[in-house]
Amino acid sequence: MKNLKYIYLTLILPLIVSCEDFIDIAPQDQIAASSFFKTATDIENYVKKYYPAFPTHGSATQPYSESASDNMILAVPNAVLNGNRAPRTGQWTNEWSNIRSINILFDNLGNVTDELNLYKHFLGEAHFFKAWFYFDMLSTYGDLPWYSSEINIGDEELFKARDPRTLVADSILLNLDKAIEYLDLRSTAGNSRLNKEVALAFKTRVALFEGTWQKYHAGTEFATSGSNPDKYFQIAVDASEELINGGYTKGLYNTGNPDTDYYDLFGQDNMSGFDEVLLYRIASTGDQLGHELQFYTTRRTRQMSLTWSLVTSYLGNDGNPYDYLGLASTAKGNDFLTQIAADCDPRLKATVWIPGDLRVASSNEFFDKPFIDQGAENLNATGFQVKKFSNPNSSAAGTDFGGNSQTGRIIFRYGEVLLNYAEALYELNGTVATTELNMLRTRVGMPDFSVIPQASYGTNLVDYGYSVSDALYAIRNERRVELALEGNRVDDYRRWAAHKLFQGKRPLGYPYDATEFPDYTPPMDANGLIDYYQTALPNGFGFREDQDYLTSIPEDEITLNPNLDQNPNW
Repeated sequence: MKNLKYIYLTLILPLIVSCEDFIDIAPQDQIAASSFFKTATDIENYVKKYYPAFPTHGSATQPYSESASDNMILAVPNAVLNGNRAPRTGQWTNEWSNIRSINILFDNLGNVTDELNLYKHFLGEAHFFKAWFYFDMLSTYGDLPWYSSEINIGDEELFKARDPRTLVADSILLNLDKAIEYLDLRSTAGNSRLNKEVALAFKTRVALFEGTWQKYHAGTEFATSGSNPDKYFQIAVDASEELINGGYTKGLYNTGNPDTDYYDLFGQDNMSGFDEVLLYRIASTGDQLGHELQFYTTRRTRQMSLTWSLVTSYLGNDGNPYDYLGLASTAKGNDFLTQIAADCDPRLKATVWIPGDLRVASSNEFFDKPFIDQGAENLNATGFQVKKFSNPNSSAAGTDFGGNSQTGRIIFRYGEVLLNYAEALYELNGTVATTELNMLRTRVGMPDFSVIPQASYGTNLVDYGYSVSDALYAIRNERRVELALEGNRVDDYRRWAAHKLFQGKRPLGYPYDATEFPDYTPPMDANGLIDYYQTALPNGFGFREDQDYLTSIPEDEITLNPNLDQNPNW
């Protein structure tokens, strides 16, 4: 982050290498933990080093991450979706390093001489980061050993078995409770630093994930012993209502322009004044912290290609399902894109480039047609090209590779909290949070949220592999549309146990118009939609539902610690 300096401690392990007395003398360039943790400033400097672990835009990594879901494809089928990942080799030492480092801080708090009120915010940050790192591992590996203190070479705890998933999830939530207790409000801390509002938002995310994982994986190889989904739905609801109803800095970015407000939210450099942005990562080319987001959304594509499944989840602008396939029988290529932009939810044209869109203001460049006939980093295989996160007025729009973009990277926003609340509340007691869902609809000028019979979706209806109520289907659909390409879809299908969304299916593109690409003919299905993986995936994605919901524990760890069980079928 800008203007932050990071202190990294090299901590001495009691390694016995010689009986000579001088071996026990600490090197002059290292600081023992007991000598460092004395003041509030020490705690602050120590915790700041974890901020770089938050995700960046990098090479458009936020939209790119959804290539591991049914929202996006690249040139080559995703290995997870296609069920052809190999078991992990090596160790997972690096994944535990931050957790161990935070435990060192907790172990040495007794050495701090300053009053708690001088460093409680930094302590809150430490609790948040411990929850952040552990949740990432929980969602990746499932149940894990939970460590509350520093572990050193030779400690018996290194060889403990995995703790129950419920213990790990509950411990994460307890750390978030501590974070909420200690952190400053956003009005004091700002939104480029952790605050109470962010901790509450993260609590809704964790609790919703755990509740739905336990509910929808029940009876499978990923079932949770002692599961109690409603417990976590209640936690998610309570945390959401605290943030929604409490005196916190939050809201939706809404200037009263429904055609552009949603789009404008994601392409700004400075997001400090946006109540909706609870936490974002600052990018600065002056501090060599620029990235490639605008390069890959206004000039190239990094192969990112949105799917027919995502696009057809957007309702018509009258609030009803839209007949995309019917339109595709008469309108092709640019005509199809132009028509759906006019007829559908404005969030669609904020997410997909439409012919005539201003692409680069400085050179007065407009979007002509998708790059379906191009290759390498210019490829757009489906005709639906990523527009979300772009900003034609950015100084980086249209520039070449070189880290020129300074667009802020949203880590948490209030819009997600409203959706977490709506889903958790319905899962808990069947109540539809129409007030909160309508806030999202109103921002983009859409009719109020309503429960639509699933039969009305026609060919747009997606298959979760099990029945859901009409209301839950509509809530999940609203979530997909509002949070498209923000990195949530992968966790969503995993916690819903929803492999049937893509298993045995091929992702499709838009209706191809040969007159627009006279020198290129893509593979197409019977309806004239681009079928880019027709040869690569003759039988559709091969996701292994008894295996691919979790990542394998690295093989060396299983060998080193025989008390660790491997994940199912790895």
